[in-house]
Amino acid sequence: MRIFVVIAFGVSVALVVASCGGVERAPYGGPAEQQLAAATTAVDVASVARLLAAGANPNQMVKVDGHDQSAWFLSLYQMRPNRPDMVEVVRAMLKAGANPESAWGTNVGSVKNQESVVRSFMGPSRRSGSGPDAPLHVAMLHPVPEVVRALVAAGLNPRHGQAALVMAIEEGDVEIAHILVDAGVDVNGQPGANTPLVAAIEARNVSLMTYLEAHGAREKP
Repeated sequence: MRIFVVIAFGVSVALVVASCGGVERAPYGGPAEQQLAAATTAVDVASVARLLAAGANPNQMVKVDGHDQSAWFLSLYQMRPNRPDMVEVVRAMLKAGANPESAWGTNVGSVKNQESVVRSFMGPSRRSGSGPDAPLHVAMLHPVPEVVRALVAAGLNPRHGQAALVMAIEEGDVEIAHILVDAGVDVNGQPGANTPLVAAIEARNVSLMTYLEAHGAREKP
């Protein structure tokens, strides 16, 4: 049985407590950000690039179908494999200053003890509310190596990749697991019930077991 706990926001909020312990004000945009969100939803790469170049802020939220969404959150949330155009949108966002550590949007919750069911926290059980989430968590809903690599290159803190590493191992996403380990994610971190090595053992993935052990992994941290 896989364990997954979600702490969701009950209502939209203007202020949230950031992970550093301070208070982070919800960022709201204007007409430029509204156009950017629309172009992102349409996966219109040329329009996204044009709007970003003109100064639209990918981190700021606007109303999309009645919910507060940032274009940055939308670009990650709608990501699907085998869609290079969607990857280009993400890369354009990061190049224009999208925050690799925070993506603001509706129905965003804090995730703890997650293993391989990150997809669940975007499901219908989540309650309405606006706040920041880790872009890597959102990206792992539909993992694409190019997106994970782009987040790492943009300055993703390796300490925030432990749950994603365990998930990648459990799901057999070897390339993503290698990207995260090579980026410095702790091979002995334990974000949930399993360490990365235990996850590889349970998945009976000998190549990943060997790879993790070669990078100092142990069954228990």
